[in-house]
Amino acid sequence: MSDLRIQAEMAAFSIEPEELHGLVCGMAVNGRHEFILSEFIDLVGVDALSDQESLGVFVNATLDELHDQNMVFQPLIADDDDPITKRVETIANWAGGFLTGFAGGLDGEHAELPVDVQEIIKDLVALSSLDPEDYREEDFEPGEMEEHEASLTEVHEYVRVSTMLILALMDDHVAAESAVD
Repeated sequence: MSDLRIQAEMAAFSIEPEELHGLVCGMAVNGRHEFILSEFIDLVGVDALSDQESLGVFVNATLDELHDQNMVFQPLIADDDDPITKRVETIANWAGGFLTGFAGGLDGEHAELPVDVQEIIKDLVALSSLDPEDYREEDFEPGEMEEHEASLTEVHEYVRVSTMLILALMDDHVAAESAVD
């Protein structure tokens, strides 16, 4: 189990670690240059969190990965060795959390999102509605399992790269809008 997953479990009682990670990432890539912890707490609700110190450790670790120059960022979703239903569930939870965090952290002045960001958001909406029950191994035909495994690996990489792309695009978008003002 990763340190980040353990930190997420310590930070929140009623939010799955991958959803909490998605929430933080979504709020962090919205074009603002600071992550305001109190706004995040308002978004998720203080009752869902264990304590502000644990949350702060988790948020800082997530932001460090997200902004790392070596692009070490990884969405906090189940590993390749977990059952496919668990991986689908964690992808859906992460994407749902990301969308909530992104929307919750958007500044009203930046409502007109770049087209590429809009496309990624549409993809994440689709991912957030994945149903793990549609991926039960016993329902697969021979050979289908490998196809689904390969698809999930591609989805994981897409989510990873798209998150970093949104971060860059939103920073550019906000900078361009600020230059016009």
